[in-house]
Amino acid sequence: MCIPRPTQLLWICALTLMQWIRRRNPREPLIDTLAKTELHERREGERRQGAYGAIWILVGALSVTGALTSSALEPTTPLAEFGRQSWAMENGLPQNSVHALVQTRDGFIWLGTEAGLVRFDGISFLVLDQNSRPAIPSGDIRSLFETPDGTLWVGTADGLARLKDGAFARLGARDGAPEGAITGLKATPEGRLRVETTEEAVEYGGQGWSQVLRPEVVPNNPIAFGAKLANRETVTATRSAVVIQRGARPVVLTVGHELPGTRIQALLADREGCLWVGTNGGLARWCGEKVQVLPATDPLAGASVLSLLEDREGNLWAGTETDGLQVLRDTRFHNIGAREGLSSDATSTVVEDSAGKIWVGTDGGSLNVLRRSTSIPGATTTYAVRDVLLSNVILSLAASKSGDLWVGTPDGLNRIRGSAVDSFTSADGLPDDFIRSLLVDTDGSLWIGTRRGLAHWTFAGDSNNAMRMAARKETYTQANGLGSDLVGAMARDSNGSLWISTFAGLSRLRDGKIVNYTTADGLSSNVVTALLPRAGGTLLVGTQDHGWNLWDGEKFSAVQDSALKDTSVRAILDDRSDHLWFATGKGIARCDGTKTVDCTHWIEFGAADGLRSRETAINSHPSAWRSRDGYLWFATPKGLVEVDPAHFPVNTVPPPVVVERFAVDDVDAPLRGADFRLRVEAGHNHFQFDYAGLSFVAPQKVRYRYMLDGFDHEWTDAGARRVAYYTNIPPGKYTFRVQAANNDGVWNLQGTALQFELLPHFYQTIWFYLLLTIAAAALVATLLKRRLLHAEREFKAVLGERNRIAREIHDTLAQGYVGISVQLEVLAELLRHNKVDAAAQQLDTTRMHVREGLAEARQSIWALRSQDSGEKTLPVRLRRVTERADGHGIEAKFSVFGAYRPLSPGMEREILRVAQEAIHNVEKHAGAQHLSVRLDYGPAEIALEVRDDGRGFAMSEETASAPGHYGFTGMRERAAAIGGTLEVTSEPGTGTSVRLHAPAPKEGPGEAPREAE
Repeated sequence: MCIPRPTQLLWICALTLMQWIRRRNPREPLIDTLAKTELHERREGERRQGAYGAIWILVGALSVTGALTSSALEPTTPLAEFGRQSWAMENGLPQNSVHALVQTRDGFIWLGTEAGLVRFDGISFLVLDQNSRPAIPSGDIRSLFETPDGTLWVGTADGLARLKDGAFARLGARDGAPEGAITGLKATPEGRLRVETTEEAVEYGGQGWSQVLRPEVVPNNPIAFGAKLANRETVTATRSAVVIQRGARPVVLTVGHELPGTRIQALLADREGCLWVGTNGGLARWCGEKVQVLPATDPLAGASVLSLLEDREGNLWAGTETDGLQVLRDTRFHNIGAREGLSSDATSTVVEDSAGKIWVGTDGGSLNVLRRSTSIPGATTTYAVRDVLLSNVILSLAASKSGDLWVGTPDGLNRIRGSAVDSFTSADGLPDDFIRSLLVDTDGSLWIGTRRGLAHWTFAGDSNNAMRMAARKETYTQANGLGSDLVGAMARDSNGSLWISTFAGLSRLRDGKIVNYTTADGLSSNVVTALLPRAGGTLLVGTQDHGWNLWDGEKFSAVQDSALKDTSVRAILDDRSDHLWFATGKGIARCDGTKTVDCTHWIEFGAADGLRSRETAINSHPSAWRSRDGYLWFATPKGLVEVDPAHFPVNTVPPPVVVERFAVDDVDAPLRGADFRLRVEAGHNHFQFDYAGLSFVAPQKVRYRYMLDGFDHEWTDAGARRVAYYTNIPPGKYTFRVQAANNDGVWNLQGTALQFELLPHFYQTIWFYLLLTIAAAALVATLLKRRLLHAEREFKAVLGERNRIAREIHDTLAQGYVGISVQLEVLAELLRHNKVDAAAQQLDTTRMHVREGLAEARQSIWALRSQDSGEKTLPVRLRRVTERADGHGIEAKFSVFGAYRPLSPGMEREILRVAQEAIHNVEKHAGAQHLSVRLDYGPAEIALEVRDDGRGFAMSEETASAPGHYGFTGMRERAAAIGGTLEVTSEPGTGTSVRLHAPAPKEGPGEAPREAE
């Protein structure tokens, strides 16, 4: 049981007692640990004889940081039965002498050795010395102490140092701190730090150092231990004895008599009120009755114990002089095997008889019986039964109320009644000699499960003649409706149904009728391996490799927890305290909260919990048993396991969680307080987080989960893995969080966190993205504008093409039709006057106009399709147009000036159309007698002039085309199309002049002018 008073009260009592002693004896020192005096005497020599003859007080050993929610080691457990683990240089310690131990508030255990300061997380050691980072002033550590502000003070052989925020600082004379070897560190009643050397003592109160008087020590004068034990006993000690005040008569424990060794070196009062004494000859414990010591065969029995520590979870740590670090833990399981007296470690089946004896069957070692010892709790005496059974391989056991013990073997059935042993085989009516299971029913009858069916023997009377007792024998096989002939576990439920497990499902026998259940009825597997009846007719069913199921009286329900669904269940026990215990293929396990089929908490136990093997017995029934005193028994290949559920230590302390290392691209980054945010330069890709849950009961069973805030959306279950990796995460602010659960599944939900920021490249900043967005928007706007301009140009091109087509039609088809219309009117007039000859001549002229119009139309259509001006040059074509106007009452003349050079087809076409329109206007409207057409090839421009001597017109009235007439408009548009200008000069009675000026194209290299054809 835990001491009900808090540790703070223990401190107050200790410090008050120290003040009282100091007032009564001012020459008496209060020193921290016992081992330091002996160390100094060995190394430095005793400067003052008798000055340090008394034992130094272990005030520092009583300090326990944080809340104490876990009890100490069980006082009734013998020392030899505690779980044990040790570490030496082979396991990572820098040196095997551990002079000081302390657990800091962050959960780490620190060790002071002769080769450096060591930090321990339960799995690995971190050694700090003169060559490490941070470096420590001296590797020879004498004492350790942590102050409430989290500073770890380190007393070395070469002065004082302190570790705070990951950095060491060495303190010397200029700081006011003492020089030389530090022999003691402790807290004063006023809360100051006291540092002692062989020469002086100084105190530190946070502002500065002050020297205090160091009185001489009277040899062998007892010193108050500063604590009260379970019954308020006061402890004082010298180097050779411990005095415990119990009323009027003190208890004196002397080395060489009650205590081992010749010199006391360490003392510790645990939370259960027990006193631990470390000597140069081993470890002893006093819990109010008598001193408990380790047996001589124990490795720790002869060790020189220099330091002691009780951690938050109640584990006891011992630092030794040559044997490294040792830890004692409460054992959850008591193992009974060959070393404890069984005939074999390979146990197979277990049962309790009516007298309370535990019978244990083995695989080859025959049968054993355990008788409890009343003088020593938990102790047993074993007896083996050999040579009288059919086989030394025991497969099944069953005990009757009459005291009979039935034993199933591969070679038949035995009955043990007192000292008599009877044997039964298939010759006596058994369906098979291989007896896999046995069940004594409520009426005293016996059910026998074999490989070839189920037998039921009903007895009558109380005769010693077994054959005559078997008044009735029945056999059930697959032929009678049994699911399979291979019978395993059997159980009778509270409703009177007999359940029989087989390899083909589960069979229920009730009122002589058999009903079979398989996976089709809800079972998770057809291979049933364990049965446990419960109240209300319910039944728990264990299967092979598919977890367990619940029969609620109507249907089966399989367990839903994913951690259990693939478990092989070989036996199920109910401790009647809302816990179910399982023998599984992975070891022994416990399920908490068993009101339904789902577990609220599932715990698996292994070697770290004291089991010699995680394997449990298979194919034997029953392989687990709950005795009448509440103890649970499990058969395993490494011995019988005994469990006391009423005193089963549960670790309720959530483990502190720390981030031990943060590496960026394999380079360690500094670790500071929780509020510090590390800035990581851009370009780094690989991030590694090493973390630890500081639980020391079973460090290898600590489980973790982690999450990177800002990247992950949920927790990652890491199991027992203590490292997390992230690669190629985007720039941003992140918080790495990690939580841990101890060996009993108690989670530290607060966990720990590490903040860092991954800085972006310039092209990953918000400003870069903003500029990129602006540039993209500008590009889109530019493209859109260009698209609009292109569409506008296309629209203008289409509009220009329409106008060009209109001009072509006007200058070709329309003019042709007009000419034909005039000729037809003349023809009609001639025919009306009956001038046949003239009409015939006029008809020929009309035909010629039709042919000319058709040729013009074809030429226009060809120009629209091919944009080709034809084979003839512009002067030739203008000459023909001019000659066509000659002979109709107009004398037409064409001339070319300048050196001819070819123009683009489009330009020649537009010039030709302007000339055609102007000549057409002369023919139709001018009434002229003379027409001249002139084409000038100038060096800078091409000029066309069409002049007539017709009637002319007033420019203000005639320059704009009348509605329905587009001559001048079309000519101006054609001139504009080739970058030229059109000038029209006319006066009434003086004729008209149309001039076109267009820029001449530049001559290509090597291209010489040539004459027109």
